[in-house]
Amino acid sequence: MKELELSKHYLQRENKDFTQEDVIKLWNLLSYHSDLYYNKEAPIISDYEYDELFKKLQFLENKFWIKEAQTLKVWSDIIQSTFEKVRHSRPMISLDNTYNEGDLRDFDERIKRVLWLGNDKNIAYTVEFKFDWLWIELIYKNWTLVQAITRWNGVEWEDVSENVKTIKNIPKNIPYKEHLEVRWEVIMPISSFEYLNKQALLQWGKIFSNPRNAASGSLRLLDTSVTANRNLKFFSYDLANFEDFRIKENKETYHETIKDLENFGFEISSYFLECKNIEEVIKNIDNFWDLKNKIDFDIDGLVIKVNDVSLWQDIGFTAHHPRYAIAYKFPAEILTTKILSVEHQVGRTGTITPVANLEPIFITWVTVKRATLHNYDEVKKLDIKIWDNIFIKRAGEVIPKIIWVTKETRNGDEITIDIPKFCPSCNAILLQDEEKVRLYCPNNTSCPEQIKQKIIYSVGKSWFDIDGLGTQQVELFLQLWFIKDLADIFTLSEKKQELLALPWYKEKSVQNLLVSIEKSKKQKIVNLLVALNIPGIGPQSAKELSKIITSKEDLIYFNFSIDELFALQDIGEESAKNIVHFFQSKENISLIKRLLHYIEIEFKKEIIGWKFMGKKVCITGSFEGFSRDELIEKLESMWGTFVWSVSKNTDALLAWEKAGSKLEKANSLWVEVITLEDFLH
Repeated sequence: MKELELSKHYLQRENKDFTQEDVIKLWNLLSYHSDLYYNKEAPIISDYEYDELFKKLQFLENKFWIKEAQTLKVWSDIIQSTFEKVRHSRPMISLDNTYNEGDLRDFDERIKRVLWLGNDKNIAYTVEFKFDWLWIELIYKNWTLVQAITRWNGVEWEDVSENVKTIKNIPKNIPYKEHLEVRWEVIMPISSFEYLNKQALLQWGKIFSNPRNAASGSLRLLDTSVTANRNLKFFSYDLANFEDFRIKENKETYHETIKDLENFGFEISSYFLECKNIEEVIKNIDNFWDLKNKIDFDIDGLVIKVNDVSLWQDIGFTAHHPRYAIAYKFPAEILTTKILSVEHQVGRTGTITPVANLEPIFITWVTVKRATLHNYDEVKKLDIKIWDNIFIKRAGEVIPKIIWVTKETRNGDEITIDIPKFCPSCNAILLQDEEKVRLYCPNNTSCPEQIKQKIIYSVGKSWFDIDGLGTQQVELFLQLWFIKDLADIFTLSEKKQELLALPWYKEKSVQNLLVSIEKSKKQKIVNLLVALNIPGIGPQSAKELSKIITSKEDLIYFNFSIDELFALQDIGEESAKNIVHFFQSKENISLIKRLLHYIEIEFKKEIIGWKFMGKKVCITGSFEGFSRDELIEKLESMWGTFVWSVSKNTDALLAWEKAGSKLEKANSLWVEVITLEDFLH
């Protein structure tokens, strides 16, 4: 598609290479993308890429002294609609934005220059969520909601009053008689979006591309009963008649004014801070990352505003944005790229996962070349094909995830992703779990890729913890037949000369590897059970299993029924079946016998008491003479269960020095707090 290719071209070009002819091209290009985003709700580039194009146009308009600067306008055009058009009493304009802290300091300095303040003076700010959703204005008269209108070109748009009245967290009446115009953004929680797509797939065989489009479409439905079932939410952030309200209510700050709206029954940003200067703003942004991934809706940044409203008029506006506010957008989390090919990857449990090879893209400080497609149901649901242009996000800042496909850019050359019938590693016929999406290779004892992945997992830091034995080393040793399975790791000391003969191994690295292998010969039973790669068995279920496996004989002559295993906490019926099946395999018992020849197992100590039987205990703070792991082990030896956080279901909190917020929460919920002395005696 020429517009997409042209966008990529301009994004890659340096500003110094542009001519005046590029101004017209960028005007047309941004107008095209605005139409896709606002009118058709089918963008083909990300917000970050749009912002970068916008900045390039701003640069060119300034460079060539363009009088009718398009960047001073709100980018959207009126489209045909079934809803009545209404004008806003005050234009709903956009925000200027930045992606770095240096620009925030420049923003602060510009405000000080406009106000004739020295750099030693402080400007107070507020910080709140930045939502990139559908803007709504709610109009109240005589205590009652009388009208709701969307924002389109900033001046007029649609009356969606009847649909908005179905939204549960919008007050239909407020304790304020005067005229009030409250500005909101409508959002759809991620959990609601996922549920909606499950229903949409069942009913219509297609899904919504993203939560924003789903929310926007839901608000424009002619059937208000459908809108009511979409679980939309609204957050208030502004007033059209802000100045009138502030003067009448005698409010000096933005923070006070928005908090008044909360008192009226409106929901506001749950993250809403007052900061005494720009450095405090930046500090709070740096501390924000942990929270960002825990909220149930998408945000694309934070909004910073001058808190003293009386300064706003002096600081001023442009036709595009107010100068007293700025949006700090998070580093490019969502960008567009292309799928070049798809591999069918075999995991340690035999699960086949489609993995996309991508046109390399730099996103949140990392060059991304691959992304998981999760499973073949996901491929079908998103209708993903090779050569598709896609939107990609680093979910939780780590795993690249494909958000949606830009089907509008397809030209017919795309290739359907076929579901494989044979294992790409051992050529075994693949099977599908009943009533599940999992496609897997059943050859779990001799499939080369499964063996490799199992060894890599088992020698990792959490289990056998063998330094110097990573993915590349495991692959190499398997290729050279130095090892065939996990037990062979402990025979590498016999191959010291062969290791030294390898061109990339030196005496010190070989010695370090062998020392690490020697150290790993002492293992706790839980570590061994997890390292055996029993399907469905993780750390918690392995702890439960270790309560009944108390000797080498129990491992070799496993004689526990499915019912006995199912009776243990954290072991379900399917896991119980997997465990029995695993220990019935001659190959697995052979591996266990060979491992026991080399390693010494520390089995779970005898139960020392019943004080905490069936109790859920959280542990917080630092304890002299004990690590947290040691305290957890003692707790479990008294049949208690360790939990990571305090809730109303927690039976006790073991707290000592630096207990912090968990102690406060325990006291507020009337959870019993015990000392180390209480715990030990």
